[in-house]
Amino acid sequence: MQRVAAVRVDSYDYTYKDVEQGIQEAFALLGGLDKFISPGDRVLLKPSMLEGVDKGTRVTTHP
Repeated sequence: MQRVAAVRVDSYDYTYKDVEQGIQEAFALLGGLDKFISPGDRVLLKPSMLEGVDKGTRVTTHP
C-alpha cells in the first residue's frame, strides 16, 4: 500500500522556513525520513506549491 502525506504551508517566504517545516512534517507523517533515504543518497524534492483559490480558478505551481 502506498501512503501520501499532504501538509498545508501558509507562506512561501523568501527564507523557505515554512516550506522546510512542512516537508519535515510530511516525512514525519510517513514514518520518518530514514525510512526513505539512506546516508549518502542524493535526493531532489519537488513540493507542489499551489494556493487555495475559488473553484474554477486556474493556478500553476509556484515558480
